Amino acid sequence: MTPDEREALLDAARSIAPQIRAAADEIEAARQMPPHVVGLLKSIGAFRLLQPKWLGGHEADPVTQILFIAEIAKADASAGWVVMIGCDSGFVSRDVAPELAREMFADPESASCGGAFPPGTTRRVDGGYLASGRWPYMSGVTHADWVQFSCRLQDDAGEPVEPPQFVRFVVPQREVTVLDTWRTTGMRGTGSHDVEAAELFVPDERVLPARAPGRRVKDDPLSHPAWLLPKHLGVPLGLIQAAHDEVLEIARDRVAVRGALRDDALTQSTLGETAARIGACRAYAVSAADAAWQECCETGEISAASRAQLRLAITWVHRESVQIIEQLYSIAGSSALYSERSTLDRRLRDMHAMNQHVVLGASNYAVAGQVLLGLDVRAPFW
Repeated sequence: MTPDEREALLDAARSIAPQIRAAADEIEAARQMPPHVVGLLKSIGAFRLLQPKWLGGHEADPVTQILFIAEIAKADASAGWVVMIGCDSGFVSRDVAPELAREMFADPESASCGGAFPPGTTRRVDGGYLASGRWPYMSGVTHADWVQFSCRLQDDAGEPVEPPQFVRFVVPQREVTVLDTWRTTGMRGTGSHDVEAAELFVPDERVLPARAPGRRVKDDPLSHPAWLLPKHLGVPLGLIQAAHDEVLEIARDRVAVRGALRDDALTQSTLGETAARIGACRAYAVSAADAAWQECCETGEISAASRAQLRLAITWVHRESVQIIEQLYSIAGSSALYSERSTLDRRLRDMHAMNQHVVLGASNYAVAGQVLLGLDVRAPFW
């Protein structure tokens, strides 16, 4: 992607940000993306971010993905999150046969969502599989066209196959039942409900191949499975930047008991420190993603060392962002308490909520340590 193409995408995200920001209360109350917000996202091809150009996609590199999602997350973290999840359609289209991809994504604005754990169960039948189960955390399922999930293979007697075998499926959203379960304190607008299916027939062509992180992908670097996770970085980056901008505005205008906030030494120091920490987060995210991208483009592979750096960046940025938002919330004083006056309370809740995601945990530090020590790594999505 050229610099001009990247900037055009970021400008498109900035152009709809005011309307998304204005809908933030509606998003939170609805616990999903309202149709008009989904329409805004589709109007700039947000869910086409990873799609190959032959399917009408942007084919955006990982750095562009992160920066684009950050622009949406500045307006609303839940909106940034569902873009980050919904553009996984670009992985689905690369996993299925080209003819099927053209059929599935005849509407280039189609979004997808997915969940892997806990897996359901499945058994082989003529022409495909029968799948049953319940999968949580299906972010964006209320507006998704396609749903991915995994199942553990059983034999004809209904017993798990040994050693364990897992099968990934993609099915139309209308074929699963969406359960209204997403009642949370943070990231409320992501619509991350549970879905379930019982004896759902999935034809062979909708079976997705197992992810193989060691494979060569030089002809299509974006198809490497390691790119599933780095775009997570865009959501906290957008959230903390928006929070910093808001506290700057509060500090310029607000007079508290101790005087004007702009003249308060603690306020000045905190704003300076958090500006540096935000810059460090952004620099680490972009550097790790760009280094791995250049390696992938040149060799078709991403080394364990580069994948470890991506995991470290994802984990460190999210954990650092929690501390940054807490600092900003604290110096904003009572202004942060009022949802009609400030976004800080929602952003604080959102930041803590997203940090509960399985791929963002401190266990990633151990993964990086295993790589540094030359040990074999066993970790989700590795």
